[in-house]
Amino acid sequence: MAARLDTIGARKKAANARTTWPARSRSDIRFADADGVTFRYRQAGKGQPIFFAADPPMTLEGYDRLLEVYSRDFQVFVFELPGMGFSVPGFWQDFRFFQANDSIAALIASLTSEPAILAFSCVSGLGALDIAGRHPARVSHLIQIQTPNWNEAIRWKKMRDPKNVLAKPFLGQIAMRKLARSRAPLWLDLAVGNKECLPGFCACATEALDHGASWAMATAFQSYLPEKEPPLARVVQPALAIWGNNDGSHRSTDRQSSLWLCDHPASRIVQHDDLGHFPELENVTLIHGEIVRFVGENA
Repeated sequence: MAARLDTIGARKKAANARTTWPARSRSDIRFADADGVTFRYRQAGKGQPIFFAADPPMTLEGYDRLLEVYSRDFQVFVFELPGMGFSVPGFWQDFRFFQANDSIAALIASLTSEPAILAFSCVSGLGALDIAGRHPARVSHLIQIQTPNWNEAIRWKKMRDPKNVLAKPFLGQIAMRKLARSRAPLWLDLAVGNKECLPGFCACATEALDHGASWAMATAFQSYLPEKEPPLARVVQPALAIWGNNDGSHRSTDRQSSLWLCDHPASRIVQHDDLGHFPELENVTLIHGEIVRFVGENA
């Protein structure tokens, strides 16, 4: 029931997002209703579809350069996850793992009929694995960004919440609402590896939060990432795991765990010592080149 704190007033909030700053910050902002969630997203280019999940507290406004570069080779979509940024889950949505993934899969199906590349980051990368396993016809390739296996993700979660505040229903939601704006720059300072990007990332997160963006991390920790690993299917799509090693939040995470469900023989891991939690944003052209090559080699 604590998730209701992040969904109260959902209808009004979704309607407001369509008519105020979240709809006007960029000329290509769009909204789509899918399986009980009003998603905010951006789209550019033509070709094979590739979907990026904005990694909070970053919002769509931080993906200008990525959209520009990827639109040369792909039809690129960037969307905000349910309860993050200005993607609004309906009141009875509870952020549970399969429920949230079903909503994301419905969004993908509503935007393209072609098999898509999923390039999700950190915990949302676990959702990409689930979608690829349960809906294999919808997914052609997986790009796993800062995504370890489930046990390593739980260990990461506990390190991010050492006092067990976010893990406590109601208390975690209240604390996250109160502290989101002050916590965002601290989190980014820890996680961003290319420090030249830090001022811009902080400005993006702060501006969005000032305009009412959500960062429902407590509910995500409690509902989307439970202690017990859910039953996940193995995946047959080629998977490229990308790690920025200069990510203070994942300093001790086992990178080799990323492909624990991936059966395709071409799946591999690449690491970059000078990048951090957002490698796809910290060096857009480098990671774009790696993805283009990987997809081309495994077409």
